[in-house]
Parts: sequence; structure tokens; C-alpha cells
Amino acid sequence: MLYIAVIGDLIHSKQIQSRSLVQESLKTCLDQLNHDFSSYIVSNLSVTLGDEFQGLLTNDAPVFQLIDLINQAMTGYPVRFGIGQGTILTDINPDISIGADGPAYWRAREAIHYIHQKNDYGNTQVAIRADKEHKDLVLNSLLAAGEAIKASWRASQLEVFHALLGLGIYEEQFDQQLIGDTLDLQSSALSKRLKSSSVKVYLRSRHAALTYLQE
Repeated sequence: MLYIAVIGDLIHSKQIQSRSLVQESLKTCLDQLNHDFSSYIVSNLSVTLGDEFQGLLTNDAPVFQLIDLINQAMTGYPVRFGIGQGTILTDINPDISIGADGPAYWRAREAIHYIHQKNDYGNTQVAIRADKEHKDLVLNSLLAAGEAIKASWRASQLEVFHALLGLGIYEEQFDQQLIGDTLDLQSSALSKRLKSSSVKVYLRSRHAALTYLQE
């Protein structure tokens, strides 16, 4: 059976002054995601080394949405992510992901190492290794394109994206009136933000990557 393993770590964590508070925020975020996405969680997202965490998801999990929710919760403290698709060779503990091992985790670790070598001048902080190796180039190109879009967002544009996440929206087709009401924005002002941010293109690229990964 194929799974999706996610490994994440806080970048430059040793330089964070309020490190214990940030680690607690991370744990709170992971606990919330384990609850909200329980139907996709095979082994809970768990802190492993203080600044690193991992979890095991079903192959059909909305992994990129989860990653963006973690990034939202950790705003100001960048996180790099390695995603691996594959099998698990050990027993799986649903309560904590420490101890599980197999190709899914090996590939997630390879993806983390890949980011260290190729992060597009610091813009790309997520990479993937799929069960079928020939998919990696396309998947990582899609992810890097999305990361390039997101790296250019101003605070006002990021606010729109965070509003979408808060409403559980992670697709390019959505009710703009709902977003406008949530942000107290006129339709014209919201349209300008949507156009300038290319947020719909970002969401389209993430959807394409997820669909290709799960084929």
C-alpha cells in the first residue's frame, strides 16, 4: 500500500530567540491538523527532534493544503518540507509517527536533502520524491513554480490566501463574494488582489501536482 510521508523542519531554528514558544506553536498546529484531517492521517504528525516533525498520510491526502496550513500557523518561521510516496515496512503506530520506516520516509528524507541543494535562491521550501521516479521532475517543477508565485506575495495578497485556507478552500474556483465579505473588501479590490497575486494559478498548480502524484 502506498502512503505519503511528510518530514518538516524549521529553518535556522537555532537562531530563533523564543525557540520554546515557537516549538509549542508548532505542536499546537500539528495537533489541530491531526484532528481536522483525521480521515487522512495514518500516523499522527508528531514533533521528533524539537525542530523537526513527521507524519504519515493516506495516498489521497490533501498534502499540499496541510503544508500550507502549517506555513500559515508558522508565519515568520519558515519551514522546509520533504514529501515521500511509498510503502512502509514497519508496524505503524497511529498515535505517533516516530519509529515507522520504509520507502515513503526514505524518499521524504531524500526530498529534504534535495531542497538543501536546490532551493531556487531560497524561494522553494518543499520537494517531493514519488513512488514512480519519472514523476519527480514534473512534480518538483510544479511545486517550484507555485513557490515562485507565493514568494512574491505582499501582505495584502497573503491575507487573501490565508482567508481561503481559513474557510477550508484549496481550489481555484471559489465564491469571491464570500472571500470579499470575510476580508471586508469590495469586489473590485478583491479582484485586483486575486489578479496581482496569481493565487488561482498557484492553487491550480498545486491541484495538478496532487492529481499527478496520486495517479
